[in-house]
Amino acid sequence: MTWITDHSSLLNLAVNVGMFLIWVAYLQIFLMNYLRGRRPRIIISRGGGSSIDALCLVSNMSQEPIYLQSIYCTIRGKDGSTCSATITDREMLARAADGTDAPGVTSHGPLGRAEFMSLGPYRRLLDITVEQSDDGACALDELSEQIEGFEIMVVSAFGGDDLEIAAKRDFRIDRSEEPWNVIPVYPQTTQISSRRERKEIRNRVIEELRTD
Repeated sequence: MTWITDHSSLLNLAVNVGMFLIWVAYLQIFLMNYLRGRRPRIIISRGGGSSIDALCLVSNMSQEPIYLQSIYCTIRGKDGSTCSATITDREMLARAADGTDAPGVTSHGPLGRAEFMSLGPYRRLLDITVEQSDDGACALDELSEQIEGFEIMVVSAFGGDDLEIAAKRDFRIDRSEEPWNVIPVYPQTTQISSRRERKEIRNRVIEELRTD
């Protein structure tokens, strides 16, 4: 007891330092969880099967709402060539093969937390991309042997961020069955979160607005 009494000041200092370190650790954990929760997360997936006629679904797994602004589809050829299209026109997405509207299909609009929307069938997205390419006179089926896969990229506004966010996912096409199968290249959707990449997307959007 005498030793404790003689060293009470030192012990109090050690206890205070220990408590301070514990609070710093708690603060760091809280901050990490907060930043993780603030991080946007968009999922691009298939709905209603795995064929080319399955729906392309976009889900918002962020803690805050997002607003879809633009959809990009890029087709990759076996020879390394690519063709891209900006898919922003609701009428183009909603137009089905028989000329009727597909209810609920849109290329833009708000998505709340844990909500999703359909961009229409993958076949339709690829059709639009081929129509807008240099080979627009050709049908998708005519180019089937030349296509290796494609990428879907979604651009959105998020919270109070001054730059758009984006997510993309690569798919390959399996022609061993009819209709073709659409298979994700990677298990997860790639989140585009670096400021440099987001600035590049902002410049792309601005350039397209100028050429409209």
